Amino acid sequence: DAVVIQERRAQATPATVFEVEIGQLDVVPRKDASEHLQLAPGVFTVNAGGEGHAHGTFMRGFAAGEGQDIEYLLHQVPLNEVSNAHNHGYADVLLVMPEIVRAVQVTEGPFDPTQGDFAFAGSAEYRLGVAQRGSRISQTVGSFGTQRTVGLFAPPSQSEGTFGAFELFRTDGFGPNRAAQRATATGRFEHKPDRASDLGWAATAIAYASRFDQAGVVRQDDHQAGRMGFFDTYDPNQGGESTRLLLFFETEAGPVDARFEQVTFLQRRALRMRANFTGFLNDDLRDDFGNLAVATQQRGDGVEMRYDVMTLGSRGRYRLQAPLWGQEQALALGYAARLDQGETSQRRLRAVTAIPYQRVFDDAFDVMNLAGWARAELQPLGWLAVRGGVRVDAFSFGVEDRDLPDADREGSRVPDQTAQAFGFAVNPRVTVDAAVGATGLHVVGSYGRGTRSSDASALSDNEAAPFAQSHSLDLGVVWRRGALGQDPWAMNVQASYDHTRVEDDLVFDQEAGRNTAVGGSTRHVLLATGRLTLGRWFDGLLNLSWAEASLDLTGERLPYIPRFIGRVDAAVKGELFGWRLGEVPVRGHVGLGFTYVPGRPLPLQQVGDDVAVANLGAGVRLWHTTLGLQARNLLDQRYRQAEFNFPSNFQGPQVAESRVAMRHFAAGEPRVVLATLTLHVEDWLTGAVREESGHAH
Repeated sequence: DAVVIQERRAQATPATVFEVEIGQLDVVPRKDASEHLQLAPGVFTVNAGGEGHAHGTFMRGFAAGEGQDIEYLLHQVPLNEVSNAHNHGYADVLLVMPEIVRAVQVTEGPFDPTQGDFAFAGSAEYRLGVAQRGSRISQTVGSFGTQRTVGLFAPPSQSEGTFGAFELFRTDGFGPNRAAQRATATGRFEHKPDRASDLGWAATAIAYASRFDQAGVVRQDDHQAGRMGFFDTYDPNQGGESTRLLLFFETEAGPVDARFEQVTFLQRRALRMRANFTGFLNDDLRDDFGNLAVATQQRGDGVEMRYDVMTLGSRGRYRLQAPLWGQEQALALGYAARLDQGETSQRRLRAVTAIPYQRVFDDAFDVMNLAGWARAELQPLGWLAVRGGVRVDAFSFGVEDRDLPDADREGSRVPDQTAQAFGFAVNPRVTVDAAVGATGLHVVGSYGRGTRSSDASALSDNEAAPFAQSHSLDLGVVWRRGALGQDPWAMNVQASYDHTRVEDDLVFDQEAGRNTAVGGSTRHVLLATGRLTLGRWFDGLLNLSWAEASLDLTGERLPYIPRFIGRVDAAVKGELFGWRLGEVPVRGHVGLGFTYVPGRPLPLQQVGDDVAVANLGAGVRLWHTTLGLQARNLLDQRYRQAEFNFPSNFQGPQVAESRVAMRHFAAGEPRVVLATLTLHVEDWLTGAVREESGHAH
C-alpha cells in the first residue's frame, strides 16, 4: 500500500488538518472504522454502549458524544443524524468496514467553508478504496465466542475505488449483556476516464443491520463491596437494533482549472435503543397535570429511544483556477442541500418487563438544510498563501408534537401540535500560511466559526431558530522532510495551539440518557504529531495533546473531557529472509498501537481512573494464504472506558431514594485474542503474485 499520511494537501491548509492514508498502519488492530480517527492527535474514542452503538469521541478538547460536535462524512455524504432521540447529531460509522477505508481526512476545527452542521470540534471524512486488488475471504475466531467472516473482491483491472465487500459478525461479549450480531454489504463502482477533463463517476451502495446488548453502568460502591462484578449489569433490557441503507452517486468533470464535482445521496435509517443509567430514581409518579399519583412506587428509569428517518440530498462544488500576480489563484463555489423526514421518540420503561409506561416525547419532523459557500485560494507572494471564505446555512424546521394531553385546564383539545421555525447561520473562515524560506517549515494561522443546529423537538412555533456557535483561533507549525513511504527516510511534524469559545455547550445528562445544554465554555488546546517512515518497511506515528475546557459561568472544568491524550502507532512490513513458497514471497507484518489517557475530570470535582491500552497485531503471508493474530488490550488491563458521577438507585423501588452523587463506570474490554485465516482466492485460482500495492506480475 502507498503510505502517505498527514501530508499537506494544499497551501493555506490549517495546521489541524490531517490527511490520513491508512497505508502500513492497517496492521494495527482496530475494532472498526471509528478507531481510525485516533490516527490524528487529540482524538480518543470509546464505546460504552455495545458493539452496535456509535462510538463516543473526544476531539480537540470536546466531548463530542456520538457526533454532536463532529461533522462525519463519507465521500461528502453527511452521516450525522438530526433530531436523533439518543443524541442530536448521532453518527454511527459502523456501516463502514475497516478493510475498505482508504483514507480519513480529520479537520480539527471549523476552518474551511466546506464544513457544515455539527463541525464544532471539527470534521472527519472517510474515503473508500481497496489498494490490494483481487478477491479474498477471511474467517476470524477468538475470545468470547467472537466470529467474523469477511468477503472482499476488488477486480485487478479496475481502480482501487471499485470493489465489493460483505461482513458477518457475532460475539457473546466480554461479560453479561454484551452479545451482538451484525451484517454489512458494500458495493462501489468507480469510472476514471482516460482524460482528466472527461466525465468521471462512482456509484456506491451500503446496507447494514445489527442487534446488540448493552451492559450500562456499575456503581463504584457496589463493585467495591462485592455486590457487582467489574463486568456485571443491573438491567438486562438494555441494547438496541440498527439498520441503514445508503445509496450515493458521485460525478466530476472538467479540466483542472474549471472542475465541477457533485454527490447525490439517499438514505433509509432506523434505530431503537434501550438504556438505564439511574435504576429507580426519576419516576415522578404524577400525571400530565402533576397532581395525581399514577403509581405507588418507582417503576424504573429505563428509556427506549426510537428513530426512523428518510434522508436525501446533494452537495456540489465548482473550482476555477487561473494565473494572477505570477502565481496560480483559485476560487471555489459550492452548495449543500439535505432533507430529513421522519419520527423520533423516547419512552420510559418498567423494570424487568420493559413495558412502556410514559412517553417523554413523540415527534414527527421535517428538517431542511440549504447552504452555499465561497472560498478564495490566493497566493499573493511565493511564500504566502491565504485561503478563506464564508458559508451560509439556512435551516427550516417543522415538528409535530404527538405527545400532548387530550385535555387542558380550558377543556378538551387535540393531543398534537405543529411548530415551524427558520434560521440562518453565517460562518466566516480563513487560513494564512507563511513558508519559512526553503526549510520546509510553514507557520499557519486560522480562524473559523462553527455551527450546531437546534434539535427540532426543542423549538417553538414561528421561532427564529437559534444555533449554538463556536469561535476558534489556531496557530501552528508544519514541517516536512521527504516523501512519506517513498524516500529512504521521511518525517512530518505538526504542532498547534487552539483557543475556542462555545456559546452553548452540551454535557451528558444521566436522567435523559443524552446530552443537554449547560451554557458557554472555553477551551485551550495543544496538539502535536510526528510521523516517521523508513522506506516501505517501517511506519511510526506519535500523537500528543493537552486540553483545558471550562464553563464560563463558574470556571468549573467541563466533565468527561480528557486533559492529556497520548497515542503511538507503529508497523513493520516486509519479506522474510527472502523465503518463497512457489513463486510467492513469504511476507510478514507486525503492528502495535498504544493509548494512554490519565483520569478524566468528573462532575463535583471528581477524577476518573487512567486508561492505558496496548493492541498488537501480527501476520504472515504463506503462498496464497495469510495467517493473522490480534490481541486487543494486550496487557489485560482493567480500565473504565466511561466514568460518571451522579445519583442513582439500583437496589429496587422499595429502597428510599438518595440524591448523593456516586461514581459509576462502564467497563472496558479485557484482553481479546483473535486469529484470522485469509484465503486470497483470485491469486490462488490464477496463480498471480501480487506486490503489496496490489499489482500482479
